[in-house]
Amino acid sequence: MNANRIGSCLLFMTLAAWTVPCRAQSCDDPLTLCPEEPTPVFITDGAFLNFDCIDATHVAVLKFRSNHNFEDPGNARIRISQVNCEGATGPDTLSAVVVSAAGDPCDFSVLTSMGPCVTGTDDLVWESSTLMHDTEYFLLIGAVHDPSDTLCAMYVELEGDGVTMDACCNHTLVSGASAQLEVVGGDPVYGYTWSPSFYLSDTDQAITTVTPAETISYQVDGVIGDCQVSSSVTVTVGSPIGVPNSFTPNADGINDFWGIDGIGAFPGAQIEVFNRWGQLVHRSLGYAQPWDGTGRSGKPLNEGTYYYVIELNDETLPIPPETGHVAIIR
Repeated sequence: MNANRIGSCLLFMTLAAWTVPCRAQSCDDPLTLCPEEPTPVFITDGAFLNFDCIDATHVAVLKFRSNHNFEDPGNARIRISQVNCEGATGPDTLSAVVVSAAGDPCDFSVLTSMGPCVTGTDDLVWESSTLMHDTEYFLLIGAVHDPSDTLCAMYVELEGDGVTMDACCNHTLVSGASAQLEVVGGDPVYGYTWSPSFYLSDTDQAITTVTPAETISYQVDGVIGDCQVSSSVTVTVGSPIGVPNSFTPNADGINDFWGIDGIGAFPGAQIEVFNRWGQLVHRSLGYAQPWDGTGRSGKPLNEGTYYYVIELNDETLPIPPETGHVAIIR
């Protein structure tokens, strides 16, 4: 093992590929923790802290900010993994808790715990659903460990509705129709950027209208605290179901039923099939049981072409009934 001292921080290089330079993560200069971005953390700061389950001689301090969703602030989840923190008698026990602080995050007299205090030697998970909107929090990770002797490193990941941004929602439209896209979370002061710009009424607002001529996916970028965040949506132009134009109900176990791709997402769908004279031969509300080519009497229908009308009956998809033909081949 090689260890190089850089100010009060250590840079370690080991067989575990810890070659990432140390960054500030002390009480007076916490490391920023961004959502869904694994962050390498080294416990290097010598700071005595006795708070909740933490009774440590060395502490890593990270900070993060919750989003701006006033109606539903949401939760946060933190995972500490790939821990490499060997003490004189084996792996050191880490302790971790998230706090709000009225001052120094290593001064226990001004700390308020925001959830459980977790301990262990690896794969610690902290989770809370009590975050406030647009609030700064600190993650404290403590160990009784001398970093000048051996490495004490790990990766930390932050996720959850309360610290990320969400673009709503995926849509399915017929050509020429419009839908509204909206960002939930993020910081409106810094604004948003939608890309690509095609078919959008606004590319820098939280709410925009899309009138696409083709199926397209959008990414929207924003800011939470000191972190860049993003989310994506897809707008599909055309039918959300795939309807085969033939099937072979001959009991050979292959293509014996008229399977309609995606129809399971529409439990209120109505499927009607007619013969060449316009007589109804099959009707289904929902499609839990695919059609096997029998008529309403229960007898097998003759080979030939039949005509269908499929109404999805979904208020969120204002699209007309789908029509076409399907061939029975025996």
